[in-house]
Amino acid sequence: ETSYLSLLSALVVLVKGNPVPSALSELMNSGWTSGEELGTDGETGAPPKWEKMIKMLVHEVTTLRNQQFVEEFQKPVEEISSFSQHQVPSTPPHLSKTLCSTSNKEACLQEISRGLQVYQLLLQHVKAEYPQSTLLPSVTHQTTVLIGLVKDQMKVAEVVEDLSASERKRVLGEVSTGTEWERKTSVHAILRELRNFLVDTKRALRRMAKRGKDFQ
Repeated sequence: ETSYLSLLSALVVLVKGNPVPSALSELMNSGWTSGEELGTDGETGAPPKWEKMIKMLVHEVTTLRNQQFVEEFQKPVEEISSFSQHQVPSTPPHLSKTLCSTSNKEACLQEISRGLQVYQLLLQHVKAEYPQSTLLPSVTHQTTVLIGLVKDQMKVAEVVEDLSASERKRVLGEVSTGTEWERKTSVHAILRELRNFLVDTKRALRRMAKRGKDFQ
């Protein structure tokens, strides 16, 4: 018993002197705040591929958004909410809870696929305006892979077509013009809304999985 107490005391001293951040605390600090988003609602077993990918994507997009905010606007990340009014017209809206119900699996997957394709295109603008980012290549690649995972779950007849040339031109045209300040704020808005869209996507896919709509 004495040895156990001594070991416990030593451990307390070690933790107090050198706090070690956990992966969970890092995700909490990056915006993963609910049990549903973190996947801590009592489920066991290995999470499906899409869930692990979205978790990593949200973490990376959040980090990228914060880095861009601090470096480009010379402000602490605590002031990030002061930029919430800046919007980009072409960013996809938040996923429809009605559309992404059990009976609308295909329609929901179409909306997710379409939205991710738009963000995939908008990431080109992020690259043009924030080329020094070391995280962006990973975010872009994983977004492409996630689009493939979503399309693989859709019926062949329902697969969403890629954006047309005119659509791509319109989307990029909305963010590539304007002053330097406007282009920087559009990058911030894109990353913020991409994170929100990914969180919505994770919730929708988890709902499908829980209600018997297989998605692996």
